[in-house]
Amino acid sequence: MKKKFIVSAVLAAASAATILGTGSAAADETRQIHFAYGSDNGFVSGHLQGFDSDHYKLDARGGQTMIVSAAPYWSDVVVTVKGPTGTLTSGQQWAKFTLPVNGSYEVVVTSPQHRTLDYGLGVKIN
Repeated sequence: MKKKFIVSAVLAAASAATILGTGSAAADETRQIHFAYGSDNGFVSGHLQGFDSDHYKLDARGGQTMIVSAAPYWSDVVVTVKGPTGTLTSGQQWAKFTLPVNGSYEVVVTSPQHRTLDYGLGVKIN
């Protein structure tokens, strides 16, 4: 079990994300990132051990811009963003791109060298 900050999200008239609290999640469990009205970004943190990966899901609209950034930047953490049309970015700790269609997007954080590490992940949609 890993402690995670859980981000709550609702995409409405304004895109946003707000930290709601902490919780525990089993490995391979996908956590929903919900965006709250009036904010455009959110942050989650995690701890990867060995072959772990953490999965986060959010809903967004086509044409919106997503920015993902992982910290610390010197770590081996790899961020992959997948959408309804396939993989949008992979292997980058920072990426900015326009979402192609409305739908669910998955952000996967992994450690390619299978090291134990702590990370932070910021997601912004506008």
